[in-house]
Amino acid sequence: MNTVEISRPLMAPIVTIDHDRERYKVQVELPGVKRDAIDLELTETSFCVHAVRDDAVITGCYFLAHPVNIDEADAAFDGSMLNVQIPFKTPIRGKRVDVREGTLDFGLPDPRKLEMKEGKKSLGIGTQ
Repeated sequence: MNTVEISRPLMAPIVTIDHDRERYKVQVELPGVKRDAIDLELTETSFCVHAVRDDAVITGCYFLAHPVNIDEADAAFDGSMLNVQIPFKTPIRGKRVDVREGTLDFGLPDPRKLEMKEGKKSLGIGTQ
């Protein structure tokens, strides 16, 4: 590293990370940076970006919640925004949870479990 780079301030980029069920969509703001001054490194669980411009070094590393397939990643730079798509190793398939009306009393026993216990006693289950 030469003395010019040491004297440049370090800046964290503005990063937006979004995803659908198939891939991460990452946007990194890199104003004033040339494409050949960008270093993007991916692992299965993180990415790091390092970019140098005349007056600053923009750098940051970020962890990803889901493992990704780095061999199929794609990145493009439009002059100010680095856009990266990184597919998941396995598509996300969540379970939809119905939302009911009311509140959740986190400190109290779950009323559904109390009803089951009371129901078992009235049927003679679990009693001697």
